[in-house]
Amino acid sequence: MRQNGTLDVAIVGGGICGLTTAIALERRGIEPRIYEAATEYRPVGAGILLHTNAMLVFDRLGLTDRIRDAGVALDDGEIRSPTGTVLQRLDLAGVERAAFGHGYVAIHRAALQRVLLDALEAEVRTDAVCTAVDSTAPPIATFADGTTIEPDVLVGADGIDSTVREAIVPGVSRRRLESVVYRAVVPIDLPPTYRRRGFQCWGVGTYTGGARIDADRVYWFGTAPEPLRPESADPAAKLAAIREHYGGYPEPVPSIIAALEPGDVFRSALADVPRLERWRRGNVVLAGDAAHALLPFGGQGAAQGIEDAIVLARALATRDEPAAALDSYERTRKPRADRVHDEARRMGWLATRQSSLGARVRNLGVRVLPRRLFDRIRRRRIAETPLPKATTPE
Repeated sequence: MRQNGTLDVAIVGGGICGLTTAIALERRGIEPRIYEAATEYRPVGAGILLHTNAMLVFDRLGLTDRIRDAGVALDDGEIRSPTGTVLQRLDLAGVERAAFGHGYVAIHRAALQRVLLDALEAEVRTDAVCTAVDSTAPPIATFADGTTIEPDVLVGADGIDSTVREAIVPGVSRRRLESVVYRAVVPIDLPPTYRRRGFQCWGVGTYTGGARIDADRVYWFGTAPEPLRPESADPAAKLAAIREHYGGYPEPVPSIIAALEPGDVFRSALADVPRLERWRRGNVVLAGDAAHALLPFGGQGAAQGIEDAIVLARALATRDEPAAALDSYERTRKPRADRVHDEARRMGWLATRQSSLGARVRNLGVRVLPRRLFDRIRRRRIAETPLPKATTPE
């Protein structure tokens, strides 16, 4: 405890989950310390699609207006086949927004980080690389410069390759899917139809899509069964391979691909972590990708970490003992996060089918799924979002 009697909470990791956790704690009267490995926050990265459950959490934190202003609130979405056949339409305005007050928001990851940093009162200590954690009481975190901290509670929000996780479930590492994903942010003016529409195309072994993330740029992604060119290949050759691979999809994909420059695209392997046996040991606890890194299919990776943030803050603020608070947090969040984790893996398996017959059967199944059932599934997931009372600043 600090001298003023408040809980001393340290967060390792200043990404979206770590920053949201810090803000949620501040709203509850807890002053966190945040340690980020990067030397600075830079306007790099790709886009992110914030689903309705994430926006409901941000609504409780008083941040939705700022997030919508920095991104694009989507009215609808579509899933198409490679030939352009519409498999499903998502009425985001008529379902999510009408029922829950918020729909999906597409935003650049750096823009979301800026909104969170501006809302945060605490200072983030950058260039703070955590190298080891001891889950003793109190926990001890050691950093690359030799400094150590001993907070009451240590939160590991340090991503898929978490150092903090080693103190809780040693030996767990990322699990790769046999696919890669290409991502880019592209300056392009889409036709009016796609100004507020997200889009996906499901092909054979390939899944591509995107959305406009601000007035001038579109976030695009595309998966492939294997790298289209070696990482060492000339950037122009890699771009040519991307255009060849994705150029035959229906609009707006070809227009976006045509607007790419060699330096716009970055590639990464698709990966998650296996379900963890536990999220906490002593007063050390995990959140976000450190606890449940998901495959990107279903778009819930960031949203689940955002849910972690508000539930963890509520637990720490309303329980007398940190151990009881962390138990409550894990009981509330782990079952839901595990379900979403498994759903993302199943969707990844479906979306990356390399069999032509398998892809056709999958697309037919998606196409014949009644819209009403599709809408009901989405409503149910949103309704299960664990939301405390609003904790906006006074």
